[in-house]
Amino acid sequence: MKTEEIFFIVRIEVSTQHGHIEETLQEMEKTSRFFITNTPKVKVIHSEISTTKVRNLKNRNHGA
Repeated sequence: MKTEEIFFIVRIEVSTQHGHIEETLQEMEKTSRFFITNTPKVKVIHSEISTTKVRNLKNRNHGA
């Protein structure tokens, strides 16, 4: 069996009551859960979520 490194890119849009994006990220890092499970032919060795903030989404072109 060989070891591979796979990157998943996930975009999450949230509605928050926090005043600052840093507070939103801290809350999500503490309490949110993300699961990737083994399959019959793939054993998950390690997974983590790296969080970052993106600003000015209204000004970004999303392929429209």
